Amino acid sequence: MRKIIELVLSAAMFAGVLSAGADGSAFAAAEERYVYVGGAPVGITLDADGLIVTGICDVRTEEGSVSPLGESGLQVGDVVKSLDGGRTRNLYDFRRRVAESDGEVTLEVERDSRRFEVTALPAKDEASGENRLGLYLKEDVGGIGTLTFVTEEGAYAALGHHVADPETGLSAELQGGKLFDVTIDGVQRGEPGRAGGLQAEINRLATPVGLNEENTEIGIYGRWKSLPRGEKIRVAGRGEAHPGHAQVLTTLSGGTPEFYDVDVVKVEPQSERAQKGLVIAVRDKRLLERAGGIVQGMSGSPIIQDGVLIGAVTHVFVTDPTRGYGVHARFMMDEAEKVAKIRELPDAA
Repeated sequence: MRKIIELVLSAAMFAGVLSAGADGSAFAAAEERYVYVGGAPVGITLDADGLIVTGICDVRTEEGSVSPLGESGLQVGDVVKSLDGGRTRNLYDFRRRVAESDGEVTLEVERDSRRFEVTALPAKDEASGENRLGLYLKEDVGGIGTLTFVTEEGAYAALGHHVADPETGLSAELQGGKLFDVTIDGVQRGEPGRAGGLQAEINRLATPVGLNEENTEIGIYGRWKSLPRGEKIRVAGRGEAHPGHAQVLTTLSGGTPEFYDVDVVKVEPQSERAQKGLVIAVRDKRLLERAGGIVQGMSGSPIIQDGVLIGAVTHVFVTDPTRGYGVHARFMMDEAEKVAKIRELPDAA
């Protein structure tokens, strides 16, 4: 890993006085917060504390096709919370219990924070001979992103933006889940009008490195379950980010992050958290040649300027993959600290 850009600290900063930022605001250099910088790729799974409905179908029986749930009112995006009073988090267990059922079953379902019950009589599938409901379900929503940082208290931040399920439209319901180490085995180059992406497989049977707690508009946050990684770095205060040279720490191959040169071309002096606080332009020839610029999966990649963490990549310009948005790191740090405090996290083990 290349050395982080030289850290520039003035005597005034050591003294804790206020310094003027590029946006005209002031930041208190004495209020220093440090994290272990990320940049490594992660597999992210998010669940809805139940089984997510993705479709309803007929069951083919010896007497013909029947639809046990055809008149139930169930919709794609509903979350099945329990079956006959027992929790439903595992597809295998759900199918087994339906197959072994003798008579009607009752599903507790959640939709838009409202719960209701659905009763149905499973039908015996002609091919397998087992009882079926004709219900398509999935346990979670998964994807590839980048770890932004891990705090000294054992909380982590990743991705830089929220996750929504394109299949069902769920977002706010997706809060729990896991974080896994992954290895990047390919890159689809980005082109104007077509976003590229990092390619990797998520092994859900592996030991997770994190447990997700929050899916917010500025990233995924949770409890870090592995050893601290990366160099310890200070999180920039308000007003420290400025137009000019910076670096993005991200991974294009394997699992080891590398630094790539970018320019910060715009800084929004935001007082409240939001995704698009920075605009960056890729200048590094290696990144341009291998990925065409910013691609999907790089979301969460740390942006480092003057030796401090100023933000994380969030989005790419669809019309120009060499440019993208970033979120201010201080907002992500606020959220991570909130998660750590609420959950009373133990030290990372």
